Amino acid sequence: MRQFSLVWAIFIVVVFGKEDRLNNFYKLLNQDSIIKIEINFFQKQFENSFNSSGSFYSLSKNNYCYDSPLFKIIAEDSIMMTINYETNQVVYSSVDNRQVGILDILSGNKNFIDIENDSKDNYIYNFTIHDLGYTGFFEFEKDTEILKMVKLEIGDNQIIVIEIKSINIVKNYTMPTFDKKTFEIIDLRG
Repeated sequence: MRQFSLVWAIFIVVVFGKEDRLNNFYKLLNQDSIIKIEINFFQKQFENSFNSSGSFYSLSKNNYCYDSPLFKIIAEDSIMMTINYETNQVVYSSVDNRQVGILDILSGNKNFIDIENDSKDNYIYNFTIHDLGYTGFFEFEKDTEILKMVKLEIGDNQIIVIEIKSINIVKNYTMPTFDKKTFEIIDLRG
């Protein structure tokens, strides 16, 4: 009887343990704390590529800030503000709540994401965003079970990858401010 209980316990851990890594990550994001994630951001679109390193702050669902030396992205519910220090521009745009991007996924937004359990690797969670035709995956460290990477494939030769360097809970965070007088303001909110 003991052997049966041990086998059953191992079976439950193997079958359901995979879900716990991803669910634990989302539970961390959905608590009342501010989460700071140091990331490397890579984007390839056809022959062009872009990379950036910075700090991503998950403030609450649909509220986040990505802070890098070249630019900042601040999302507050349905408004996104991009501050570009190279071009001295601030771009305001509306966020369509029916769409989801990689920073939305990293901030805890699971809307429209279907997790598929077909990966043979227990540390990779494939997902699909059917409405947009996107696919991707979450990859977790095998030693620590901490999120290591999120990859989003948007279409032919369009890929976005976020590598996670560290994840921490921070007690205080102040939204970045800037002198609007030194920037060209572009408002695309319509």
